[in-house]
Amino acid sequence: MLFLIQIAAALDPVALPKVGACPSGYTTSGDYCHPSGGANFAVVKVGACPSGYTTSGDYCLASSSDAPHAVAKGGACASGYTSSGDYCLASSASAPSGKSAPPASAVRKVGACPSGYTTSGDYCAPGGSARFAVEKVGACPSGYTTSGDYCLASSDSAGHALPKTGGCPSGYTTSGDYCLSN
Repeated sequence: MLFLIQIAAALDPVALPKVGACPSGYTTSGDYCHPSGGANFAVVKVGACPSGYTTSGDYCLASSSDAPHAVAKGGACASGYTSSGDYCLASSASAPSGKSAPPASAVRKVGACPSGYTTSGDYCAPGGSARFAVEKVGACPSGYTTSGDYCLASSDSAGHALPKTGGCPSGYTTSGDYCLSN
């Protein structure tokens, strides 16, 4: 499964694939866990939770909105990220939004890196003008263009895209093989 790294100072929670019971502050919405008001950012749990996160069922939940963004480690961490057990933690900041495409962030490397990204270990790290990217599954969703094995947001107003598994979570609509935030 592809996990995205979003670099953030104040993490906005986004919908997650449902693995067991949803984490605290999230509700079930089809095959996803959707954040409720006041929810903290969460990631699927792989081993012990990283620094700044606590266990919530099968998830690691950020202890606060200013916790560094975490992604399950799949080899060496990308430039600008530090290792914390089985995770890589972002060490620089910009603010994502669940209502639009998050800022460009490192993604697990699948084939060639998307336009604006360079290889950094097992990840593709964004350059200064890179846009948010998600692994390509079928045709890219509305507001995204193909860039190798990835779909790249065409603008900052493109919605947050998740590969679709079943029905889309609350606040997201179907766009081909993806769920796209409203």
